Amino acid sequence: MTGHTVDVTVVGTGVIGLAAAHTLLGRGLTVALIGPSPMAAPGQASAAAGAMLSPFSEVDAAQAAERVELEVGQRLRSLARYPSWLAGLADAAAQPPVPLAEGTWVVATDAERADLAAIARAAHSASHPAELHHGTDVDGLRPETAATAALWLPTEPSLDITCLLRTLEAAVTRHRAARWIRSTATSVQVGRAAVRLRCADGVVVDCGRVVLAAGAGIPVLLGERARDLGIPPVLAGRGVSLVLDTPVATPHTIRTPNAAFACGTHLVPRGDGTVYLGATNRLTLAPRLDAAATLDEVAVLIGDATRVIEHRLAAAELRRVQVGYRPYTLDHLPLAGPTADPRILLCTATYRSGVLLAPLMADLVADEITEPGSLACHPYRADRPMPAPTLTDLLTPAALRGLADHLTAPGTRSSGPAARQLAALLAATLPAALTADDPLGTAMTRLFTRAPVAELLPSLLTLVERLETRPCPSTTSIPTPRYSSPRPVSGAAAPAT
Repeated sequence: MTGHTVDVTVVGTGVIGLAAAHTLLGRGLTVALIGPSPMAAPGQASAAAGAMLSPFSEVDAAQAAERVELEVGQRLRSLARYPSWLAGLADAAAQPPVPLAEGTWVVATDAERADLAAIARAAHSASHPAELHHGTDVDGLRPETAATAALWLPTEPSLDITCLLRTLEAAVTRHRAARWIRSTATSVQVGRAAVRLRCADGVVVDCGRVVLAAGAGIPVLLGERARDLGIPPVLAGRGVSLVLDTPVATPHTIRTPNAAFACGTHLVPRGDGTVYLGATNRLTLAPRLDAAATLDEVAVLIGDATRVIEHRLAAAELRRVQVGYRPYTLDHLPLAGPTADPRILLCTATYRSGVLLAPLMADLVADEITEPGSLACHPYRADRPMPAPTLTDLLTPAALRGLADHLTAPGTRSSGPAARQLAALLAATLPAALTADDPLGTAMTRLFTRAPVAELLPSLLTLVERLETRPCPSTTSIPTPRYSSPRPVSGAAAPAT
């Protein structure tokens, strides 16, 4: 058994964990980092990320104005840090700076015009340019469904996540005050004098502070202790992405607005000449970090991309399929700062903006460690009130329209009568199904209790397929789904069975 004693231990080696370790080292602290090399960590959100630095194009028309102001403000604060942050990483790693690919096109159909307008308002409110164009103006692309409008956002860049992770890794490992344990943390034990972490390879680390940046792995690491620490549920959004060799060259990111519980379909240039294709987002209560992508996930991704971005992508050569689990909270804001035990801090739950928010999140947690109490009023603080949404909160007209779109044409938005009628039918029947006194209603309510977020809605309908109903319910019992007992939403998210 090997032991280390340091000032701070960071658990998690994604972009957030590496950024936090690098910043803490810069504050003169000794740091232990626990986790595998980022490109070797299965299911890690960072390694599978598109790395769009998108303060504006994540906005959608359904968001309240004050929520847009909050989220865009924090994203812009982090984006402003990027030039100096990348320069500092390059110096520390003794490598060239990670280059940025400038500009994002957001392409939209008539049904998505409201989202395009919301994105443009957010950019103009922050004094950033947002230029409206015809859909045919975008790099000569030829989708199956032609975009009717496109928004050019020149101040929204992207980067190659592989280059960034390698630079971060080099910057941390070269620092003489860093200790990297390339294993997995298995327990966190709080003592009077120190916090002790045990690793799967037998290494033990004693420290004064622990920063949990392991995303969807945090509930598994802490188990029931998460309740005692006051940690809210950390959910996981499973995303599948593809890296392609393709004749379709673009110097800019091209994406659609967010739709149907997922990020917009997006094509992102990489520094090695490949392109990154992403879009999927599926709530997962029991992440299997080593699970491969399904044929359905890949088919949906390719179908959406050829339909709304470029039909020639169907002929692209597939270099790599990636799966990552994005961590997020019930209110969809990140977690930064101390738990009920001030020696254990959170730096996680950045959902779809982890790469963009990395410099900010690292600064926030380093500030709290060097100046305790500095995050007392920050909107990301880990101990903020986070009441679970009610069913009424989730079943909004916008959410039901999104669910109808998801069922009728995944990845698109339809304003046709079929989608409107389906949304009306769901509004009339879904609340009753959730509260029904039968096996289906019980199972749906239990699932809702465990994850009361809008991303759950497609799963509620999928649950119906798991109950093998028969024509004669009076003589046939419906098997009850095998769920563990629901936990209160104030505790950690329970794994599905």
